[in-house]
Amino acid sequence: MGRQPEQVGHSRNGPSGRRGRYNRAVRSILVTLCLLASASAHAGTIRCDDVSTAELTVDGLLDDWKGSPVLARIGSPADAAIALKCSWDGTTLAFALDLADDRVVRVRSGKGHEDRVDISLAVTGGKPIAIVVYPGTAIAKDKILAPAHTEVADSLQPKGFSIEARIPASRIPGFSASTPSFEMRVTFHDSDLAAGGDDADLPLPVTIELGDRKDLLEDFLRTVHLHKTEIKLDAMAVLDPDRHGKQRIVAGGTVIGVLTDQFAYVTLPAQAASDVREVKLIPLGPAGQQVVEAVVRQSGNGGSRDLLMLWTVWSGQLQPLAQIEVRKEQGKNVLQSEWVIAKGAHGPELVVTPKPAIGWTAESWNEQSADDADSIVVPWDPTIGGIGYTLHGHQVDRRTVRAAKKKQK
Repeated sequence: MGRQPEQVGHSRNGPSGRRGRYNRAVRSILVTLCLLASASAHAGTIRCDDVSTAELTVDGLLDDWKGSPVLARIGSPADAAIALKCSWDGTTLAFALDLADDRVVRVRSGKGHEDRVDISLAVTGGKPIAIVVYPGTAIAKDKILAPAHTEVADSLQPKGFSIEARIPASRIPGFSASTPSFEMRVTFHDSDLAAGGDDADLPLPVTIELGDRKDLLEDFLRTVHLHKTEIKLDAMAVLDPDRHGKQRIVAGGTVIGVLTDQFAYVTLPAQAASDVREVKLIPLGPAGQQVVEAVVRQSGNGGSRDLLMLWTVWSGQLQPLAQIEVRKEQGKNVLQSEWVIAKGAHGPELVVTPKPAIGWTAESWNEQSADDADSIVVPWDPTIGGIGYTLHGHQVDRRTVRAAKKKQK
């Protein structure tokens, strides 16, 4: 029952024609049907081309994208449609949008209905950056609203217009070396008439899977002999104070891994995956920093024990913080603890306290103290009511929680 966790690290290194007049309601129905038909077939998760974006000329033209596949599309080319191409080189995302439109509508001055494209790009769960493009025509110059240090351009095409962009990943809030994907939403506000009438909104939502991060995950799973269906925890959280942003934690079977620009993992001291009772993140660190918690059951000598194991992440590596006995069983005798995150004097504190014993008493308890873990707290000790654990750097500080005084009868 005293086997220690194993830790391993691994490095990876033209003008448009005028549309004819037709019933507006019929057009709306057609667009809706196109949305329903094509959204499920072409929107979803995509992987951009893994090619350098450095040589790309962001001028709104599509000549740099010849031969690149369309990765997502929606709508009808006869009326309004969006086709998306993109590339990702590990630091920068570039994309091209080919927007089919039988009449590109802009107004020279004053208020009126105009064609417009809204683009949002975000780390999953993060704050998006926003880009707004009013395409340039013979009537009005283009108008582009975009964050600083991003490049966006448009160009008129024979049957619509196109948009090209190059965005450093560092401009997207929450991006880190562990970010596995972006959430992108393109909405084409297609106007029929500058003078009025309802615009038809054509949305294209996609998840852009970052190929190098997907490959890293697959390398990790292959190395630890873990299948995707066996993953019990896959989360992004602030884990490593030595790195910017969030890190990705993946756990399954008897393995816990942290994925940044490389992966590192620990093998839990469990005989089988079923002996790993729990793996989750708990808010033990300052400023929202999380640590990894696992509960492992070990059996032998006619009994069993549960270990509460804690890790922090430091410089991309899982660093052990503590191993704490929280349950012991021998025959019908059971001794176990409970634990909560409480507000401590120096930040969040993990407080472990004993539950009432089953079977065992102070007189019958003859278990030796653990030499590889913090021994279980016994409920009959009059001086110790529990142990508090506070994160300090990549170590934990321990304090004794006083036992509650028994009420006088």
